[in-house]
Amino acid sequence: MSRFAAWPWRLGSGPAVGRYGGRVVTELLVLVFATYGTRCHLCGEEGADTMDHLLPRSMGGDHSLENLRPAHRSCNSARGAMPLSEWFKAHPLPVAGDRAPPSREWL
Repeated sequence: MSRFAAWPWRLGSGPAVGRYGGRVVTELLVLVFATYGTRCHLCGEEGADTMDHLLPRSMGGDHSLENLRPAHRSCNSARGAMPLSEWFKAHPLPVAGDRAPPSREWL
């Protein structure tokens, strides 16, 4: 069981302030991927390589598992501190029927 199962640190208090990085971030990233998978919550595609705060830290969000989701670095960077409602207005997730069929059958 990871020490992040009951993530006690909140932005602005506790030992994470000023020392949030390195192994702590790596372990939390592994936990985010184990919990939510590697599908980017911003674009809907597989292959997320970082984590994004649902409620940005600049708006009072914390580093809790409940506030983190997998994201591609490029999607995360493009979103910045934009509220999710604004992001999804500008970048709606694709609907299953919006995609073209595969170009060939894969076995």
